[in-house]
Amino acid sequence: MKESPLFNKTWNKNINSLAIVYPNLYYGGVYCLAPLIFYNIVNQQKNWLCDRYFLDKKLNLNNYDLIGFTFQYELDIYNIKKITKEYNLKNKITFAGGPCININPKLLTNLVDFVVIGEIEELLLKILKIYEKTKNKVLFLKEISKLNGVYTKNSKKITSTEIKDLNKTPYPLLQPFPETIDKNFTFGKVFILEIERGCPFSCKFCPIKTFYKTVKIRSLEKIKEIIDKGTKINQRDKIIIYSPSFTHPDKKEILKYIIKKSLKASVPSLKPEIVDKELLQLIKKAGQKTITIAPECGQTLRKTTGKFVTDQQIINFTKVTSQLDFSTIKLYFLVGLPNQDEKDLNEIIGLINKIKENFKNRVYISINPFVPKPKTEFKIHKFNKSTIKKQINYLKKHLKVKFKYSNTNTSQTEWKIAFNKFT
Repeated sequence: MKESPLFNKTWNKNINSLAIVYPNLYYGGVYCLAPLIFYNIVNQQKNWLCDRYFLDKKLNLNNYDLIGFTFQYELDIYNIKKITKEYNLKNKITFAGGPCININPKLLTNLVDFVVIGEIEELLLKILKIYEKTKNKVLFLKEISKLNGVYTKNSKKITSTEIKDLNKTPYPLLQPFPETIDKNFTFGKVFILEIERGCPFSCKFCPIKTFYKTVKIRSLEKIKEIIDKGTKINQRDKIIIYSPSFTHPDKKEILKYIIKKSLKASVPSLKPEIVDKELLQLIKKAGQKTITIAPECGQTLRKTTGKFVTDQQIINFTKVTSQLDFSTIKLYFLVGLPNQDEKDLNEIIGLINKIKENFKNRVYISINPFVPKPKTEFKIHKFNKSTIKKQINYLKKHLKVKFKYSNTNTSQTEWKIAFNKFT
């Protein structure tokens, strides 16, 4: 499958090589920022070459000096195990990083040689330089174990690495896509724009603060520069904005600039309590037809989870999105939360009914089992499959609209993997 744009680098006897593997399917992995960060930073080094690999793209890993896995989703651990075994990577230098590693650094201790905890940009160049000097696996692992953010089997403590200034961090401008795509590519052929990292909210079930201790933003001028260069280099007319909660202080100006350049944009899930009509108008003008929010549960229980948006704020938000004629509103809820009972389920039903009354177009509802994560305030809560199934059945019986829900067994497996209880 031919991609563009690409770095034009060729193998030679003096070049070092790194393969970054997204251990799942290509049409999803192409939207992951982590492999693009590696691809751009490594290929900009004169004596290094980097290629991206995906589960359904022919793997040829034995020719590379360093082989890394971006571990985004718990269930991908099975694919990582399969790849390391199938390609007999024991004699290679392997590593991993990503959200699942940040949540539990010891998850892949028996599968890879080292893991990276925290943000990779500044640490990556240090790792490459140490490899250039050593070229010996034992010596290399000994030397990198001294770096903050690197954890090996012999490490005495777990440390993390954090970038100080997002504006000074190199941005992955080259974002390869296949020349032709199909409906499996959910967002189409886009340019990925990360505007901020971290979240100012403190939801007790969310591990984001595990990844990013503070909120970092890119300046409006830097974002404009990235938009100009990125859309030109990649020949893209649509931008997908990456942000945990879309709280950037210049979010309206960012959208205005995108619209001014006759580009389209897609924004992440919104927080109704910080969104006004002007922002929604800009989102609509930028070409987005669907709006996503996550009430999570009923209002009473919602407060105990650290989310303080009220049902009335959600209803007011719904009314405005309906007035602006968005085609779909997507709602995401959780079952199996601590202290969740029938009263809360009835509050969920009541909220959905009110939203249906106030939104004239399509309402998409997704109800998912709550999967506790390490390092969050709800980490001690146990996943109870029986309770979750009863709650889903209760909603099926009393909610007069169809909804999507995740497989309970799959969610239980995710929980086991997150806490290193898998087999």
